[in-house]
Amino acid sequence: MSKQPTEVELLVTELGEDGLGHSELNERPVWVRNALPGETVKARILKRRRGIRFADGEWLADAHPDRQPSACEYFPRCGGCSLHHLSYAAQLRHKEAGLHKQLARVGIEPDSLPWRKPVGEVRLGYRRKARLGVRALGDRVLVGFRESFSSRVAQISHCQTLTPELSRLLVPLQQLLPQLSIADAVPQIEFAQGDLDICVMLRHLKPLSDADLGLLQDFARQQRVELLLQSKGYDSLANVFNQAPPQHLTYQLQDYGLTLGFFPDQFIQVNTRMNRELVSTVMGYLHPLPGLKLLDLFCGVGNFSLPAARLGAQVYGLEFSDAAVAMAEVNAARNRLGGKARFGVADLYSTESLPNVSSQSEASSAYDALLLDPPRSGAGPHLANWLAQTKLSRIVYVSCNPATFADDAKIILDAGFSFQEVGVYDLFPQTAHVETIGVFQR
Repeated sequence: MSKQPTEVELLVTELGEDGLGHSELNERPVWVRNALPGETVKARILKRRRGIRFADGEWLADAHPDRQPSACEYFPRCGGCSLHHLSYAAQLRHKEAGLHKQLARVGIEPDSLPWRKPVGEVRLGYRRKARLGVRALGDRVLVGFRESFSSRVAQISHCQTLTPELSRLLVPLQQLLPQLSIADAVPQIEFAQGDLDICVMLRHLKPLSDADLGLLQDFARQQRVELLLQSKGYDSLANVFNQAPPQHLTYQLQDYGLTLGFFPDQFIQVNTRMNRELVSTVMGYLHPLPGLKLLDLFCGVGNFSLPAARLGAQVYGLEFSDAAVAMAEVNAARNRLGGKARFGVADLYSTESLPNVSSQSEASSAYDALLLDPPRSGAGPHLANWLAQTKLSRIVYVSCNPATFADDAKIILDAGFSFQEVGVYDLFPQTAHVETIGVFQR
């Protein structure tokens, strides 16, 4: 018989940057989902790690003024979101306060900076890429996000965060998977959605039978999706009908007359509308663009490079992934920007010297502006070296991690730049994740 979780009443004292309420029990920290400062909650302790307890909470008394009913019936049990109980205006304030805290941590006085108003336009139904867990339970198979502080899969039939088109696939998948002979060997499913098409990637740990293939092919036809089978890594992805490699999906940046392709396993921003807003803001910060020599580091498939090139900049993009660089080159050619945007493969965490922008003989000081959009780990150990090699006047930094953004901002300021503006873009409503944008001028 499994041990039942401990339930205790707690007073919540603060809201962490991860969206969890903080309290204490016997002088040890407890982090509680669905809990806000000043509230008394019934906390159901689900996990213990390194002296810290993690719990789901049920509000009992003294509701926070910004508490709201959750739009999702599965919150807080489903761990896909963490802030459904907080009004959206308060979510934006909370995320901005988290950035304030990180900047202060590295010695940057946040109140002295020129802040832009937090930007958030889409609250639900925005997520066009996702990885979901799968778990077989007898004759049932669950497909969803993991439960709070658990490896178990939440039992959901729809998702308010996924786009409506992806949410509608959950029940058909839950009906399909129990029919497979290897239902217990499917650990995860991934979704990727372009403007026109949807791709479903099914990870399987055992070989599929002919009957399994027939069922999966019927599903792909009925749901009008590209279904990819993944027996090993992403390089094993193959179409369920002909074992061909995956087709690329596309999305448009309509303000620039651009169509960008991406493969289902490649990184793109998951929030379509907010990505367009973010691109527009970055282009505004880089203005005037005609003739600008722009270096785009961590360029991906060209999300920022190609709009800049369309507006007249000469762009050189670098990215670690050779597949992403190849797709960026295809996107440049498709949009007739091959002469304005060039791309190269580089491990930017080990690249001490920046490449030349226009020719092998031109000095790296030829760059006018630098665009950074790194992964959560930040720009890497050579940022100070890069800045010392150039005479660029502007840096636009897009970040998915306020902590590494603050670390890198300190390096940029120490190199002789100052903040022109800083703020948050909420590409991940109802979650604790946030995008930060910072503009620096020499």
